[in-house]
Amino acid sequence: MTGATAHADFLHARGEFDPGAEPVLSVAQGQRFRLEARSVLTDPRFETAEDFSIFSIPVTGPVRIEGVRPGDLVRIDVHDIRIADRGGMVTMPGRGGFGEPLEMHGMVVPVHDGFAHFPDDVRVPIRPMIGKIGFAPEGDSPNSSTVGRYGGNMDCRDIITGSSLFITAQVDGGLLYAGDLHAVQGDGECSLTAVEMEGSVELSCRVVRPAPVRGPVVFAEDRMIVLGDGEDLDEAATVALDEMMAIVRADRGWTRERTAMLLSAAADVAVSQLVNARRSVKVSLDTRYLLTAPFQTKED
Repeated sequence: MTGATAHADFLHARGEFDPGAEPVLSVAQGQRFRLEARSVLTDPRFETAEDFSIFSIPVTGPVRIEGVRPGDLVRIDVHDIRIADRGGMVTMPGRGGFGEPLEMHGMVVPVHDGFAHFPDDVRVPIRPMIGKIGFAPEGDSPNSSTVGRYGGNMDCRDIITGSSLFITAQVDGGLLYAGDLHAVQGDGECSLTAVEMEGSVELSCRVVRPAPVRGPVVFAEDRMIVLGDGEDLDEAATVALDEMMAIVRADRGWTRERTAMLLSAAADVAVSQLVNARRSVKVSLDTRYLLTAPFQTKED
């Protein structure tokens, strides 16, 4: 089913993936809707601030999807990502992946003509993406900067326009949240932030047939990306690899050993983010190695 694009602005932004929040939108399966997203620059204090720890990036929602029940695997299609013409970045002591602590610092990054413009005429090609997206988990109300089986702050740079994200709903209606747009981000988001953007996303959701997976999976640019989270990168990598193995084994009927050999030869293991309390790792595999469609991939 398709229909007019429903819309929720960032006045509906929240700091948690709250299962008890009143839906800001209720949409049919397949109906497109647009959510506005805040950034650090939405707060006018950013450009004169000295303490950047006071800023946070919430998510907008929740959106109730009609007919979604706990345990349903839901496909979330990303139809469009629109971003503003400048973004914000920060560093903070004790945050990030570097050995020597970084100082408190903030910077505004102009974004135009397809590039993020850094000092000294350094230009980075943009690749707009969604940093935070997921369903409300049952019984909990986790901070929007956390990550889990429900999605959350995955900071997966593959959640771009044209991608499809698969997550299992935990509550009636799913209750979807999204926000934290980036003009561009490297794998790992190593200094704490990417080029954090105000903007909006256009999405649609529908229930798909069950698949052998518990956590988030992304299809983008002919790749299947399985996401894992953990207390450290080793745990997150193990979760993602085990999930990928389950999918490929169900697809090909292979043993664990033969499947592991294929993944060792053809899959890529990368850090999704290493700056939050729970780390995220992604394992990606070209879809040409799959015999069937264990998920319903993005339609033309």
